[in-house]
Amino acid sequence: MDSVYVPSTWRRLVAQGIDQIIRLLFYIPFMKSFFLLVMTDEDVRISLGSFVLMFLIPAIYEFIFLVLMQATPGKWLMGLKVVPFANSAAALDWRQCVLRPLTERLTFFFSWAVYAVAFFRYDRTHLADWVAETRVVQFHPRITRAKIRWILGSLLLIFYVYDGIITSKEILKQIDWAHRQVELRSLFDVDSMSDMVEEYEEL
Repeated sequence: MDSVYVPSTWRRLVAQGIDQIIRLLFYIPFMKSFFLLVMTDEDVRISLGSFVLMFLIPAIYEFIFLVLMQATPGKWLMGLKVVPFANSAAALDWRQCVLRPLTERLTFFFSWAVYAVAFFRYDRTHLADWVAETRVVQFHPRITRAKIRWILGSLLLIFYVYDGIITSKEILKQIDWAHRQVELRSLFDVDSMSDMVEEYEEL
């Protein structure tokens, strides 16, 4: 097994960007709804089941590729791999392939705070890694040694937790639980979001 190293932050960010682009293909079944959202002024309603599926697409995407090659396409292109924390030479088991993506879906409530906690660790593991007992590695030495970023990590953590809680609360308010429907346009209503932020700032 080749030596493994703590991945650089820029590699992980670029990998995330690549994955976000590729992941758009998984949203093709919802293209009609997105088209109506952009090209018309009418309400665009989808079932609660469809909304949950849209929410889980990032987890499904990551699960598929973790099973196939222990890395998403973005990570693979950037020379990164997800390995068991205790043994980087071993393959991920099904439990790790499920737990890691599902834990990352907590971004719905806490935004990128789930990942920002990595700045408090030399090994750059975050919440999903701790739950699934995994870590991301690269096979080329870093230019600089990973450091704990207390100030940056704290600022990002506070900002993302605040942002995540506000946003998730607003999204949940837009769900018509009685009819099990979600009106997509309301989720992208900037004025509504601005009013909500002002409401929190007044507390």
